[in-house]
Amino acid sequence: MKILLGDTCLKTASAAISEKNKLIAYMHSEGHTPHSVMFPKLVEQVINTAQLQFSDLDAIACVNGPGSFTGQRIGLTYMKTLAYTLDKPFYTLNTLDVLANSQKAKDDVLSLPLIDARNNEVFTAMYMNKDGFYINITPYSALHIDKVVEMTVKMCEKNDNLVVMLSGDAQKKHIGIFKNALDKKIMDYSAERDNVDLTRAPLLLTEENREDPFLAQPFYLRESGAVRMKKIKE
Repeated sequence: MKILLGDTCLKTASAAISEKNKLIAYMHSEGHTPHSVMFPKLVEQVINTAQLQFSDLDAIACVNGPGSFTGQRIGLTYMKTLAYTLDKPFYTLNTLDVLANSQKAKDDVLSLPLIDARNNEVFTAMYMNKDGFYINITPYSALHIDKVVEMTVKMCEKNDNLVVMLSGDAQKKHIGIFKNALDKKIMDYSAERDNVDLTRAPLLLTEENREDPFLAQPFYLRESGAVRMKKIKE
């Protein structure tokens, strides 16, 4: 089964094609060119690299948030339009799920993706191992970073062997406060975990992720700042 995957939720954009749960083509941007310009080019590049035609695809999948409000819409609009036009099955993936599962899950590791939501808030959820995958044990949430640290400390108090793996575009910004609270329980910073990695994303696709491309929407954990300001003025 050949699946086209795409993501534009964070700073970098990426596109990939998987077959039998392994990537056969993968391209990503460095974040310097707007996603609206770069993403269609990335999709064309992976199609060409895999030596396929769009008609050869069996399904299309897109990471649909949370993340940048504009970025989420760019990738999702392109990919669901493609799926609708080609009449292909369409799937969505949560950004936090993909970030948390950049590596095969291990016992006694708390995978903690952090997506910058501004004003010292993050989009996040806590994940633990279940059958080789990190499954969220807390709801997807928008929380102040101090609250996330507090929750993480409580998790570590319950399990002396627990170590914490941060990921996402806010890990570098906030890793210091985690290390101050938990020291060596926090894995060292890795730039490779900053952005969405689609390598293991095909393994996360199930029928529960399938959506009608005509109806698919970005996954927002809260309203945009512009909408909130408008409501305050009203």
